[in-house]
Amino acid sequence: MNDNNERSSGRGLLAFIKNNPRTAKLLLAAEIVLIVCVMVFFGRSMSSPKTDDSSAETGDSSEESIVSEPAAESIVPAETDHVNELKDLKKTLEDKFESFDGTWSCYLKNLNTGDWFEINNHPVYPASMIKLFALAACYQQIEDGKIQESDVYSTLYSMAAISNNQAFNMIVWKIGKTYINEWCQAHGYTGTGQYHGLQPSTNYEGLTTADRDNVTCCVDVGHILESIYRGECVSEYASQQMLNILFEQKYRGKLPSALPYGARAANKTGDTYNVSHDAAIIYSDGADYVLVVMEEIPDVAFEQHFRFFDISKTVYAYFNPGAYDEYEQDQ
Repeated sequence: MNDNNERSSGRGLLAFIKNNPRTAKLLLAAEIVLIVCVMVFFGRSMSSPKTDDSSAETGDSSEESIVSEPAAESIVPAETDHVNELKDLKKTLEDKFESFDGTWSCYLKNLNTGDWFEINNHPVYPASMIKLFALAACYQQIEDGKIQESDVYSTLYSMAAISNNQAFNMIVWKIGKTYINEWCQAHGYTGTGQYHGLQPSTNYEGLTTADRDNVTCCVDVGHILESIYRGECVSEYASQQMLNILFEQKYRGKLPSALPYGARAANKTGDTYNVSHDAAIIYSDGADYVLVVMEEIPDVAFEQHFRFFDISKTVYAYFNPGAYDEYEQDQ
């Protein structure tokens, strides 16, 4: 705009105010109100806190904090928010373990609701429970095209369903002496390690990779069973194949032995003179759940099958009230 136009505009405005004083005052008042409103609005915007994550930063008690499920190596995990309706069952099992001889650990998860708890999660010699991780590691190499399933399926079946030590050692030789550990570390099973083959067998020599025992814990075992159940262990196909093998388990004398007729369980055991374990995916009308029970008693651990029966019956009855009524009335 040039100088002449600016001066002309200024004379026009003065003339308007002189000829229309009332209208000019109203316009001026409206402009002042508008300016004040704009200043108030922007002042409030600048002083208001962010709302997207303020509750997390300030510890807002109106929302419950989210606690992640612990890694397997966690000895005393934060688990309060996850027990939920299982609190009474956890207390019942804790009381039982207190009355039992030896050292017991347990992991239980309701696969329908996600509620879970662990009791005394700690490193334990797995015995044949290590075969669960060998099964998954071998299926990983099948999935990766390094092994043909048809070449090893009968060995995998013998290892996991019949719990044959010779077959386990054959799988370790096939996939590599350190591969189970590599697979476990890569998939979050940090409480599990395989450092030697299993005996009795004729192909044990040469498989030792460290001067320590094989190890696992109830949380790791529970996690791998849940992964198989959900079709997430290696792949959906591999998970289904592993599940089918576990359904064919020949050793049913512990956790599955307490289930009512018709109940389905896919399980894997582990036994020596000093440890006795069982872990199962159990399907029921009340809930599908994973139950892992691990026990350590020097020299007589294998004699504790009746304890596993007691625990399994207690858990099944919790999820399926009245499931044993007819049986107990007949006694």
